[in-house]
Amino acid sequence: MFYEVRVLDSKNKLKKIISGQQLSRKYWDNFESHFNISSAKTKITKNKSTAKNN
Repeated sequence: MFYEVRVLDSKNKLKKIISGQQLSRKYWDNFESHFNISSAKTKITKNKSTAKNN
């Protein structure tokens, strides 16, 4: 669960509001991209070790 975030400028005036839904979407998109990269690296490493053994 993410809460709404209010971004202020140096004069404490409201610049923008980021909704909890936007934050959640950004978090999970980022999580998926990192997860996919790490799983791809593991597959590549396994393939290289198998090729060296042959």
